[in-house]
Amino acid sequence: MKVGLYSELARRPIIEIRNFLSQSGIPSSIVEMRAFRKKIINSDRMSREIAENWSDFYSLSELRDLLFHVQEHRFTIPQIKNCLKELGLEFCGFERGNVVDNFEHHYNAKDALYNLDKWQAYENAHHRAFLSMYQFWCQKIT
Repeated sequence: MKVGLYSELARRPIIEIRNFLSQSGIPSSIVEMRAFRKKIINSDRMSREIAENWSDFYSLSELRDLLFHVQEHRFTIPQIKNCLKELGLEFCGFERGNVVDNFEHHYNAKDALYNLDKWQAYENAHHRAFLSMYQFWCQKIT
């Protein structure tokens, strides 16, 4: 089974902006979202963090999902590890791509790819590793 979950660590900038939006009472109307997006573009700190790292920023419907979504669940690697254990599932590795390639440069052993403790250490050192989300495979323990 392939699973995709948001990373608590990688989405910290999004959480900060969502908290700001909530505290400011900025609604998710088209006019307000466009005005807020313009504010982000004109802000050095926010624009670099959001506009450069999330392509969702440029589409209004995806911006709504990114910053104005009413509920989002985020996970940490230890939480994933616990959930898999509770469900009787075995971690089979993250979806192949740049994150896995970079991870392999840090950990040469093949079994490291399936060690969630090593992945946690890697993510702690590389906060943006899972900007889009954790995408991994798992299967029932046989």
